[in-house]
Amino acid sequence: MRSTASVLLRAGVVTPVALATLFCLAAPANATPVSVNWSCQGTVFGISQTSSMTTSVDGTAPSSAASGSAVAITLTPGVSSVPSSAAGLSVTNISNLKMTFPTPANSTLVSATVSGGTVAGTVATSGGNVVLTVPGPIAGGTTFTPPAVTINVTAGASGTPITSKYAGTSYANPGMTMTTKVSLVGNVATACYPSPSPTLTTTTVS
Repeated sequence: MRSTASVLLRAGVVTPVALATLFCLAAPANATPVSVNWSCQGTVFGISQTSSMTTSVDGTAPSSAASGSAVAITLTPGVSSVPSSAAGLSVTNISNLKMTFPTPANSTLVSATVSGGTVAGTVATSGGNVVLTVPGPIAGGTTFTPPAVTINVTAGASGTPITSKYAGTSYANPGMTMTTKVSLVGNVATACYPSPSPTLTTTTVS
């Protein structure tokens, strides 16, 4: 029987490894995805572990728009793989995956919708943010594609572009969160923010 100390030691190893390898993203054919580097923190038994990982998203938006006109911005995450194990421990699943996008700069948020993907997801607007939620669970050792998010906005003042990004500036103010269930450890709450945060789409306003 493993001691608690042994489990804690292994948990300290599995957490950053699981987070760093959680998403292995492939770009859709003929697309130009944007790479996003994430700084992540997971907490196991009150002990925080940090790691980094890279995801991708394909953003589409009109190149230009008139001030006051309707603009649709679609952000499509890449294909993701959930590892089946990390540091010798099984990854059971991930759940409650949330990706947050602030209202694009120089625009007024109207609505948001989801489409496609291989897993069910919902979108909600709250506090000026658009939040994509994939409840899962998504089993370890499987691949999935999150739904695409279309953000409908009204273009702002001319001369300033509409730009979209992920939200998040710190572990306390993340742009992506999830729960990873690991054998012998249980649920690992994970918070990530983009570091740095790249521009996903740009629309010139005239």
